[in-house]
Amino acid sequence: MSRFIITLFLGVFLLSCSNDDIVVLSADAEIQAWLDTMGISASRDDDTGIYYYEVVDNPSGNQAVSGAVAAVYYTLRDPDGNIIAQHLRSDGDSLIFKIGASAVYPLGLDFGVSLMRVGEIYNFIFPPSQAYTDLTSGDIDSRLIAHFQVQLVGVHNETDLFIQENVAIQDYIDDNYLDSLQINPLDSTELFPATGIVYKRRAAGSGSMPLNGDTIVVDYSGRFIDDSNFGSASGFQWNFGSGEPRELLPGFEFGVSLMQTGEDALIMIPSSQGYRESALVVPGFIIDGLIEDGIVPDYVSLIPPYSTLLFEITRID
Repeated sequence: MSRFIITLFLGVFLLSCSNDDIVVLSADAEIQAWLDTMGISASRDDDTGIYYYEVVDNPSGNQAVSGAVAAVYYTLRDPDGNIIAQHLRSDGDSLIFKIGASAVYPLGLDFGVSLMRVGEIYNFIFPPSQAYTDLTSGDIDSRLIAHFQVQLVGVHNETDLFIQENVAIQDYIDDNYLDSLQINPLDSTELFPATGIVYKRRAAGSGSMPLNGDTIVVDYSGRFIDDSNFGSASGFQWNFGSGEPRELLPGFEFGVSLMQTGEDALIMIPSSQGYRESALVVPGFIIDGLIEDGIVPDYVSLIPPYSTLLFEITRID
């Protein structure tokens, strides 16, 4: 009878475990076996199941802390050592994301980088739950035990980034002679210090400015400060001041609030009034799958973190 009770108890216990629990346990055993085979000693975080060990130590470097913006390079491998993706110094500028803001995918990178100091290189081993377990597109195996090598090359204060961005915006105004294109008093460049938004009226309109509840219709094209395009729309419509659609940027609506019907303007929106930290997806080729699965919003495919946005807008309602 006692054997039956024990057997029944074990059966109920196993049935009560979710599939995710079983995957985590299996992954943990696999990671341990890999570390033993390689003769590597690694630390393990009990909350996430992430293993990590230092490759390059720099105890004097600035600590990555929640709320700061990390600048990184990385290499992603499978357990056999095959490179799946990487972004190195030779590939260009470092990748950035805000720590502690769920602004990076996979989320394991958020935890991992928070352990590091500038100048350090860490190896991380992510169980599927901290890697790609919720990715169904097939771009990366959702069961992958992800081996990341991460180099932290910078930790930035977000406020400092906004200040640097405002300097770049002023340089853009100067380089493109926006202040000198004043044909009449209406054709002027205005800076709104409280928001950092720059408004350049290029053709006058008529009538009143938008009021809450008005149906506003605009044509627009959007580009970055390097003049590369990210999107456009004709006949884009919303009820002014309603808060809908939710993806409508506060800086966009603020700019349109200055426009009369028929007016044409260039509006420069700093990231603080745009998509701010947006999100970093690693590797980038899985973004479409994440959007399809509803894991990240669709703007992530277009707008990198801390991007200044330029909109050419014509109000046509």
